[in-house]
Amino acid sequence: MDQPERFVVSCSRTPQQVARLRRLGAAHLRSWGLHDCVETAKLLISELVTNAVRYGEADEIGFSVSRWRNELRIEVSDGSPGHPMVKRPNLGEESGRGMLIIDALAKNWGTSLDGTLTWCTIAAPDPIAMSPGFWCEWRSGDGTRLASNASPSPDAAIHWARVQGRVVAVAMGVPAVGYFWDLLSDAWRGPAEALERGEAFTLRMTAGPYTFIWHARPAVFLPIVEGAPDPHHPQGAVVHPPLRPH
Repeated sequence: MDQPERFVVSCSRTPQQVARLRRLGAAHLRSWGLHDCVETAKLLISELVTNAVRYGEADEIGFSVSRWRNELRIEVSDGSPGHPMVKRPNLGEESGRGMLIIDALAKNWGTSLDGTLTWCTIAAPDPIAMSPGFWCEWRSGDGTRLASNASPSPDAAIHWARVQGRVVAVAMGVPAVGYFWDLLSDAWRGPAEALERGEAFTLRMTAGPYTFIWHARPAVFLPIVEGAPDPHHPQGAVVHPPLRPH
């Protein structure tokens, strides 16, 4: 994101604006894909705008919410030169907890030099992008998984199945079988058509004492953020040692 996303509005300094600005701020966060930040941001907006309504001096309130480099910033201006302070009211007091809530929920907060604007920030990481695709597996006849992979499209799934089928056959000590399967174009027409329709498909192949099962199903994948892929993760493809014929 090269430029910050920002929403700015001004309104009269009346109590009714608390709920209005809370709704507007939440709507913009959702439009930016920041669903996980909405509830915290709504609380912060409520407290900042409530303070502005109670203690502001201008006729209007300035409100903005912006997102920049994984950070969400909320600003409220009210014309008052005072600098808010965090108070710890007694249990019996009904007010005075606004800045205490902001201090607890916000990543940072502060005021402009003249005190007329109060701001706070919270973390706003980029939404995790989920990728549609197909989860593919080669298994032996007894169900042992021999190889697995994530493919972004039906064509990629079929290509992986044919190539990996040869790899599995070589690992099993019957390379000629793998190349024979790969040449059977008609055998792969049904799986390809099923995946194009978004359906799962299972293909069973037998050669002498060996039985192999290829299965593919539609799936949605999350990216790996850090660390090495788990063998079960879509990005991994694992071929196990040769099995005994059954």
